[in-house]
Amino acid sequence: MTADGGPAGRSTPGARSPRIGASGRVRQGICPTVASGRRRGRRARKGQSMSTTMTFSAPTPTRSVRAVAAVAVAAALAVLAPVAQARNVKLMESVPDTLRVSRAHEILGDLDLRFGGESGRDAQVVRHDVVVTGTGSTSLNDVGEDDKVRPSDHDLCARAFEDAITQLAFAARGVHATAIVGVVSAYEGTLFDDPGHFECHAGAIKAYVTLRAQLAVSVPVVSPPPVPVYAPPPPVDEPAPAPSPTFQPLPPAPAPTPN
Repeated sequence: MTADGGPAGRSTPGARSPRIGASGRVRQGICPTVASGRRRGRRARKGQSMSTTMTFSAPTPTRSVRAVAAVAVAAALAVLAPVAQARNVKLMESVPDTLRVSRAHEILGDLDLRFGGESGRDAQVVRHDVVVTGTGSTSLNDVGEDDKVRPSDHDLCARAFEDAITQLAFAARGVHATAIVGVVSAYEGTLFDDPGHFECHAGAIKAYVTLRAQLAVSVPVVSPPPVPVYAPPPPVDEPAPAPSPTFQPLPPAPAPTPN
């Protein structure tokens, strides 16, 4: 018999029997859980078959594989980079011709532009040795649209020249200068002083023009060179006319002697 008068049941191995506390209540013992190794699941309905779905994940590359791939990409970039940067064509472009085909006149406005180191002599300079680098690329109208056909080196140089003049104009207006004088080419620090030409370097897709200038507020007035006056050549004495030939009549033939 149990404590509550009920029939005594069969004891379960490992289970604790109920205990009676001080208040007379029955306190249930804790039955430890024993792992059976089975999982409960929902029974398949009649007519349904049990199917097992197996998912295979892609193998994760090891460190060695990733290292080899990184080395291969770096080697490919190292080979292709010199090829893209190998072209460097040096050109000597005409200043008047480039000013005519570019927008430099519109950009300069009332600013005076003078090429040649001697053009800055006796000028009141407010900022010395301003160096700018203009870039000419294959984009049109500053909207990033690439040309369908690559422009010529002369066109790229004209765009680079225009960009350099734009930077000089902004710098001049920033210090209230009225003239950009003493302009010379200074590609990679090497000076090229020519009043009529500037140096340009064209690559595969871009061209570069580096200019060094002096920004001045007062420049001497350049008077046009005097027109040389040539004296008329002295008159050339005309030679005396040759005397007309005189013809003398031939003497008459002697009369025949009678026999």
